[in-house]
Parts: sequence; C-alpha cells; structure tokens
Amino acid sequence: MKRIFMNTLLLTTLGFSSYAQLQKGTIMVGGQLANVGFGLGSASNVSLQVSPKVGYFIQNNLAIGAEVPLGFNAVKDNDIMFNYGIRAFGRYYFAPKEFNIDNVLNKGRFFGEVAAGIAGQTDVEVGFNLRFGAGYAYFLSPNIALETSAMYQGTYGTGNVSGLSLNLGFQIHLPTAKIRSEYYKVKKETE
Repeated sequence: MKRIFMNTLLLTTLGFSSYAQLQKGTIMVGGQLANVGFGLGSASNVSLQVSPKVGYFIQNNLAIGAEVPLGFNAVKDNDIMFNYGIRAFGRYYFAPKEFNIDNVLNKGRFFGEVAAGIAGQTDVEVGFNLRFGAGYAYFLSPNIALETSAMYQGTYGTGNVSGLSLNLGFQIHLPTAKIRSEYYKVKKETE
C-alpha cells in the first residue's frame, strides 16, 4: 500500500512529460488565492476574493469546470459586504506555436477564460455573473502551475457591480488512469 501511494505521489508531482497535464482527461484542481478587483463607474468598489476551482480537460488544452468565488467588497460608501457565487468556466491554453515565441513560453502557457453563473452580496439580490479575461500559467513542475490573470467581471441584476481584477492563483493537474497507463507504456518502451 505504501509503495502504491509513493508511486502515485511521484507520478503526480514529477509528471510524465512536458505539458502532459493539458491532455484530454486531466483533472485540474486549484483556485485563485488573491483576487484584487477595482470597480468601474457608479459602482466603484475594491474587492478581495478567493475562488476554489475544479476542471476537466475535454480535449487537449481545453478545460471546463466550476468555481466558487467568496470574498469581501469595500464599496465607495465605506460599506463592507460579503460576496459569493457559483459559476461554470471554460479555459483554453494557447500552444507556444500560436504565439511564435517558444523561448518565453518554455515553462508556461498563456490562457483565455470565460465564466458565467450567479453571484450575490450581503443585502443585494443574486444576479447573473459574467467573467472573462486572459492570463499566464507558469509551470513549476509538469503538474503544478502558478498563474496570474487580468479579468473583467460583472454581476447584473439588482445592484449591478462590474470591474477589472488582477488575480494570483495556482492549479494542480492530476492525470487520470488512462493517461497514467499511457505514461507507463511509454516509460517501458524507453527503458
């Protein structure tokens, strides 16, 4: 049992090839740890948010999943409100060839993300939430990435709030059994 656990841990942390974590069938777990937002217009606000996230790669470089944003907003009237929500997201990682700057992207990938769902705040009704933007994921190992992104986010309904946010987070990419079996097959062939 201990050996199985150690082999699984080794496979997860060391990975099996460069960018293998972006293959179809990989599970992505992580989230944003720091999301600093800046409101626009009459709904000026500053927010700090944490967003746990789980995704699944439906094809190479394309993941879909769900996230749960939780945080606080400081509105221009000096009120502090708790915000919450749930939304579905889609994320696409661009291949280095799409930007033709292989040296810069040696250990990372640019990505675009779109998310939609519902969100609300203390004393405000729940409304439709839309979020989109772009970012960069820097891979510390083939399975662990630190990321930064710039996103536009708006919640529409009673008490509309919109703004830009700068986000810092991480993702752990877990290979499924099918991908692990392919890894071991390739490993045997190379030995």
